[in-house]
Amino acid sequence: MKLSLLLLTLVMINAPVTSAGELASQWETRLDEDNILVESRKIQNASYDEFRATMIVSTGLAPAIALLQDTSACSDWIFRCKESAIIEAFSKTERTFYQVTTLPFPAKARDVIFHAEITFLPNGAIRVSMTARPNALPETKHVRVREAYGAYTLTPLAEGKTRVIWEQYVDPAGRLPAWLVNSMLTDLPYKSLKRFRQKVMTAPYNAAGFVYDDNNNPVGINF
Repeated sequence: MKLSLLLLTLVMINAPVTSAGELASQWETRLDEDNILVESRKIQNASYDEFRATMIVSTGLAPAIALLQDTSACSDWIFRCKESAIIEAFSKTERTFYQVTTLPFPAKARDVIFHAEITFLPNGAIRVSMTARPNALPETKHVRVREAYGAYTLTPLAEGKTRVIWEQYVDPAGRLPAWLVNSMLTDLPYKSLKRFRQKVMTAPYNAAGFVYDDNNNPVGINF
C-alpha cells in the first residue's frame, strides 16, 4: 500500500503561493476533456511548471483513499509508473514510499521517495500531501528526483460522489529540457485520472471503509 503521488492550493490575492512557498502565476487550462480538467502554472525561479488536475468520481472518500494507498496498483493507473514500494509506515496515515517513473526514450527513468501523510480536514475533505525525501534510500541506477511536492485533495459531494484534485510539482533532475518536461504535464494527470476513475469502482476499493477512534473521528482505512 502506498500514498501515491499528488493537492491543496494555498491562495492569496494577486500572489498565489505553492506548497514550497514560491510565487506562482495563475492557472492556465491545458485540457478539458472527459470531465477532467488539467491546468498548469509557472513557478517563479523554477524551470518547470506545476500542474493541477480535477475530476469527480462516482464513489465516496474511502474507495478513493484506498486506491491511493495501494502500492500494487501504481502501474495500473499512474501514467508511466513502473514500480512502487513502501519504505516505512509510521502509522495508518503517514509513511514514506519509493516510486519509479519511465520517460520517453532516450531519457532515463526517474525514481522518487515521498514522505506522505493523510490529513482529515474539518470540512470533511481529506488531503494526502507528499514531499520528496531524496536521501531516504541510497542512489540507484535511476536518476533520483530531489525536488517534488504535491497533494491529493478529496472532497465529498452530494449523491455519494467525490471531487479529486491532484496538484504536483516535480523537478526531474538531470539534463531534461524544460520544454520537454512541461509538454508531458497534460498526458500524465489526464491519463492517470482517467484510469483512476475506472479502477476506483472495482474491488477491493469499492468496499473500503474508514477506521474510527473512540470519538468517531476517522484515523485510517481498511480495504
